[in-house]
Amino acid sequence: MSDLPGVVRLRDRREALTLRTILTAARRLFAEHGYARTPIRSIAKEAGVAPQTIYAHFGSKAGVLNGLVDLMDEEAGLPELLAEAAELTDPDTLLGLLAKACRQARERCGDIATMLNTGAAVSPDIAATQAEGARRNRLGVERVIERVRATGCGVHPKAVDIAVALMSAGVHDSLVLDADWAPEDYEAWLKDTLVTAVLLPMHAT
Repeated sequence: MSDLPGVVRLRDRREALTLRTILTAARRLFAEHGYARTPIRSIAKEAGVAPQTIYAHFGSKAGVLNGLVDLMDEEAGLPELLAEAAELTDPDTLLGLLAKACRQARERCGDIATMLNTGAAVSPDIAATQAEGARRNRLGVERVIERVRATGCGVHPKAVDIAVALMSAGVHDSLVLDADWAPEDYEAWLKDTLVTAVLLPMHAT
């Protein structure tokens, strides 16, 4: 007999909670001890699950690391922002969503980004995960820039490259961490700078 819909939904919710618990535990332990010095058994103990549960869901410790990229997307609210972008027709507002997404990612997931950036040089697993995160980030930027183009507004031919560079961790850290900008000031600056750098003047062809 097949499962009832309510049973399936409950199972899905329980599985999602288990995955988040594992990823949250891994996030904490990777930050505290480093990726290389954190075995699966420690993640399992921290998460309150059996090691076999982690292997069943993620396959390996590298798989858990890859799962942190999914967690970053979720915590930064990127799926919701991309869905919102699909309904917008104003170029300035669309680029403002990129600025908002960047701010939220840095505020909510800066620890993960730092771990990936600092560990990529010494760990092939971390380097691969960082590359996947960068690929997803660029894909999200491309989708928004294509949406801007669809409005009929002139867009710089290197718009994606420009946006990715402006949204980099280095720019954020220089302004927010080093220069002590408020996050909302950073977001406003990033939006204005994206508009100026990405959109072509009205007279341009």
